[in-house]
Amino acid sequence: MKQLNSYRFYELGAKLHGLFSADTGARAADMFAPLSEAQTLLDGFIKGDAIALSTSKSDAVKLLNKIGAIFNRYFIDPATRQLKTQDGEDRIDPHELAMLRALVEKFEHALAAELNRAPTYVAGKRGIYSTYDLAENAQEIFAENLRGAIPAATQNEFADAGRALAFGLGTAAVMHTLRAVEIMLRSYYENFVGAAPSKTERNYAVYLKKLSTMADDDDRDPRPDRRVVQMLAQIKDHYRNPLVITDFAPSLDEATQLFGMASAIISLMAEAVATRRQQGSRKKNDEIVDETPSSEAEDDSLYDFRMKEAG
Repeated sequence: MKQLNSYRFYELGAKLHGLFSADTGARAADMFAPLSEAQTLLDGFIKGDAIALSTSKSDAVKLLNKIGAIFNRYFIDPATRQLKTQDGEDRIDPHELAMLRALVEKFEHALAAELNRAPTYVAGKRGIYSTYDLAENAQEIFAENLRGAIPAATQNEFADAGRALAFGLGTAAVMHTLRAVEIMLRSYYENFVGAAPSKTERNYAVYLKKLSTMADDDDRDPRPDRRVVQMLAQIKDHYRNPLVITDFAPSLDEATQLFGMASAIISLMAEAVATRRQQGSRKKNDEIVDETPSSEAEDDSLYDFRMKEAG
């Protein structure tokens, strides 16, 4: 999926009709820019830069070939294949211009017929989220300093959820959002357990149960945040479990609410993972730094002992 730049269609029309501007008077010297600009823009359309042409492509190619033929005839030296200087009085053959105008009109009709059937839609804003941000940058809702602690699969699923939300696909948005939460949940679970879950443990309910037990253990340090556990339980009860019911179809409002809740819970879990990683990194650095002072302390003690004995 890519964003459609609708202005390119206006620009193409302006360039094609600029070929017949009264200002040029069909003087060859004045037609250099209009011909080259129209040729470049039309070539981009044929290559699919703006939209993949289908039924109108053959007419576009014929028009492009005609523009190229006129340009080569008046501006390219056939012997050297280099640009040639123009006499200010040279004019484009009126018959050539008439043929060019006919090809432009034929292409316009073909393009109009194709665009009437083209799958182009306007997607409205969802809550406070803009269509563009949902479709292209949903994962940027997470703080930049936390993205390193959020698995790439979580960010990809969240981006897919944003696109689904932008195009009004409530159930798809909910499913992608839940997948994003569950992938982050596994990383959060491993953060406190200290090991990857076994095959029998790879379950949302198992993660939640064990995290809840650890959160209630006052002797455990660090321990999961009770707020995180409560939010995960709410997501499970209100969104995840109902999906197994065939007649449950999340509304766009519900999908938008879950999207916002998920961004908060994923950020909280990522913050805990990032903090634990930083603490582990500092601990390793402290152990490395402590090796030398420890050795020096033993040497100093030995030195003091010998001095006393000598005294």
